[in-house]
Amino acid sequence: MKHLLLASPLLLAVSVSSSVSLAEEGVGVSAPASTEPTEVPENLKIPYTVYTTDRAIMTLFHASTRKLLLEAQALEKAGKVAAALEKYQDAYAHNSLPDTQLELGLAQARAGLFLPCARNIQDVIAFWALRDYKLHPVEEVRTVLAYCAKRVGTIALRINIAGVRITVDGELVMDWPYHDEIYVEPGSHEIKANASGYWMNETHVDIKAGERKELRIAMQQRIHAQYVQFPTPPLHFNINANLSSGAKGDPPTWPKGLMVVSGVGMGLGVGAAGIGFGLASKGDASANTWYAVGAVGCGLVGLSLTGLIIGMANRPEPPPPNVIITPQIAKDGGGVQFTATTP
Repeated sequence: MKHLLLASPLLLAVSVSSSVSLAEEGVGVSAPASTEPTEVPENLKIPYTVYTTDRAIMTLFHASTRKLLLEAQALEKAGKVAAALEKYQDAYAHNSLPDTQLELGLAQARAGLFLPCARNIQDVIAFWALRDYKLHPVEEVRTVLAYCAKRVGTIALRINIAGVRITVDGELVMDWPYHDEIYVEPGSHEIKANASGYWMNETHVDIKAGERKELRIAMQQRIHAQYVQFPTPPLHFNINANLSSGAKGDPPTWPKGLMVVSGVGMGLGVGAAGIGFGLASKGDASANTWYAVGAVGCGLVGLSLTGLIIGMANRPEPPPPNVIITPQIAKDGGGVQFTATTP
């Protein structure tokens, strides 16, 4: 307890000194977001962050990250902007915290790269709580975002499903609805929306600097349909089967129905086999389907032949059935017509 009482004044003193240092160096403390519209001056001066304060040391707890940021800031002040931005990017890749991403975004804003700055700050605001970034006050962060947004275009998206990948001119920007707004350069853009199981939606948007446009996208579910194209000239097959034996005056027996069905099946089987193997010989993508149709037709012929043999063997003098099967295939349709005449 004695050590805790001694430590409390020490921690309080460090906290007060840190706050004073931050106030003197122009770096504020995070505050609740204001509901008032952000006023953006025409020429916004974005100050450099001081990385030697107690707050900066506690926030950037990796010494190597702070070293990269110090090197990046020195290069930026020396006018070597490209090399400085690479160092800021290295610092963010080394320590992917909101503060390092903000430092990258602020450096991009100072360099006039308003689009990447807006996207980086948007990520910080969307994915991190206000307490998670400590080197800059919320008002300052929102002011820089509004300053960049006035120089780029803003597209407000509304999509009917979630998990949609949005690309702008081929560049993956976001997965909706993690961001309800996307930033683009002023001009004409090709917006594509992709989702698994849905047709791709493609839209062209023309937007000016500082303009905000609402874009509604309705994703349509992909439904697979396969069409088989028939040959241009119509094909006609006529198969006449006349089966008779014995006298016509004999009373009918039970094999009569079997023989009629077998005769019909024989005609259908022959027609299916002819059509299937005939169209399969073309060798297109649907050849396997037509081979299957031909094989089914051959099987139906075999079964029908068996039925005819059984019927004829059990019917000494059946009446003569007359079966006519007419398969017809044309360019835009097809079918099989059959008629059977029995006494």
